[in-house]
Amino acid sequence: MSDLDSLFQSSAQSGLSQQTVDMLVQNLDAQTGLGCVGAQVDDLNTDDVTLLVVVLDESGSMSSVQSAVISAFNDMIRALDSSKARDSILVSAWTFADTPKLLFGYTPLARAPQLSTATYAPNGATALYDATLDAFTGLVGYGQALRNGGIRTRCIVVVLSDGEDNQSAHRAAQVKQVAQDLLRQEIYTLAFVGFGDQSTFAPIAADMGFPSLLTTANTAQEVRRALNLISNSVVRASQAQVTQSNAGFFTP
Repeated sequence: MSDLDSLFQSSAQSGLSQQTVDMLVQNLDAQTGLGCVGAQVDDLNTDDVTLLVVVLDESGSMSSVQSAVISAFNDMIRALDSSKARDSILVSAWTFADTPKLLFGYTPLARAPQLSTATYAPNGATALYDATLDAFTGLVGYGQALRNGGIRTRCIVVVLSDGEDNQSAHRAAQVKQVAQDLLRQEIYTLAFVGFGDQSTFAPIAADMGFPSLLTTANTAQEVRRALNLISNSVVRASQAQVTQSNAGFFTP
């Protein structure tokens, strides 16, 4: 058994179902394996860490707000790095178009790479389910490594998309199976930002098992507002004594 396989089997002992563990192990490949990597336990200055993973739509329909997404994402990281919670937050980021792409694994905010036109260039279809499952895989693997090292974790997954899946090999039901298992552990927050109508994204978020939903227009101004709200919500969640209700993630 590989070290990564062992990590995932440890997560079963922590409360994940064997069905979910098997699904995540089957989803391991070179890229998702890198998604399980992050700052070493010995390099952390805290024993209480918030893990934030951002899963960002890079399909062709996002091209009209490319510059806004880039600037808003970088502003979000700077806002988190300027907060009192900065030393306890590690961030990872994925994008997705035809396939998911890992931008970086779990990194201290001060060292998080900036988004640019080279790393965020909208084009192609929408592999929403595959990207979310890849992000779950990295989060469970890395989070378990931290917990094995004595670090308490809160885990926040934020998915941002302007449309429904039209490309993934996985199905919404598989994402939901993992999501429900994570939520039962009560250390995970799953939040979805839909750039469009509530009527479009409420069923998408529900089918994926994401209880917290924010919908907003797909304009530069609203993209910036949404990313700013995410940074405020992450700081608030990271400072809470107990994990917040998922449904209240975006509520001040």
